[in-house]
Amino acid sequence: MNRSQSDVSRRIGFTLIELLVVIAIIAILIALLVPAVQKVRDAAARTQCTNNLKNIGLALHQNHDVNKKFPSGGWGWDWIGTPERGTGPDQPGGWLYNILPYVEQGALRDSTKGLTGLAQVGPPMLTLMAKPVPIFNCPARRNGGPYANGRPGAVYHTIDAANTQVSITTTAADLLARCDYAATCGSQDKNEIDGGPSLATGSSPTYWNVPGWDGVIYRCSQTRIAQIDRGTSNTFLVGEKLMNKGLYLAGTDGGDNECMYVGMDNDTQRTTFYQPAEDPLVGTNPKQFGSSHNGGLNMLYCDGSVRFVEYTIEYAIWQVAGSIR
Repeated sequence: MNRSQSDVSRRIGFTLIELLVVIAIIAILIALLVPAVQKVRDAAARTQCTNNLKNIGLALHQNHDVNKKFPSGGWGWDWIGTPERGTGPDQPGGWLYNILPYVEQGALRDSTKGLTGLAQVGPPMLTLMAKPVPIFNCPARRNGGPYANGRPGAVYHTIDAANTQVSITTTAADLLARCDYAATCGSQDKNEIDGGPSLATGSSPTYWNVPGWDGVIYRCSQTRIAQIDRGTSNTFLVGEKLMNKGLYLAGTDGGDNECMYVGMDNDTQRTTFYQPAEDPLVGTNPKQFGSSHNGGLNMLYCDGSVRFVEYTIEYAIWQVAGSIR
């Protein structure tokens, strides 16, 4: 072997220094790539969340076109909707139940129609309570489940075709669908009242005049667009609700422990009395709007537009946007 061939054979492969340099370059590229991929994912989730709210807005406006008012917020957290009672103040179910026909889920809403008694109503009602709807969840957070029952033993009421109350007791085995969006009930420091009235009381028009709310959707609400004095482009209709990051799938967050089709409750109603915030790792405020997005949250306005609102928005502007007056 001559000298030139010997030199070539000795230089085949990497030296240790060259190998370390290559590894360092790869590590730097990965470090640059991972945040970029995460930003793309976050942007995609935020875009999908925006589209979800736009579709919810369309459904709410279609309900308004048909019924000449936005849907009622329902009676309380112990009540699930009934298909025989429309979407007005005598409907015990909440706004999410009321817009099901306008998000291509009319068959789901009508699944108990014409049925009477617990034996007939119970099974399809439990199926309804566990049925997620994709546009009701932000992909940055979760896919809608259904998830664990946060209140085993809780009793939910509905009304059958004979206008009789039917009560369903849930177990730990029952799964519940949940929503990441909440209707704006106003600018006051409250967003729920109680589990709801008796059937006789809730069916009476004298019960429907609920004072103290200045938002669009609340207990027995009958809000029309003409009543939004501040203008539809300045008033919130629905937005993302604050949640504990560690409890997305658990069903034990205080503002996320019910079926999403219940009447007025902090699971589906929020207020602008509190500044919006990013989802915390510990604790939460079940009256507050918020999201898992960096920097802000998506809010649906009464004109159907969706805007990204920064968490640092001036409080006075934020709070008044929750009121129709």
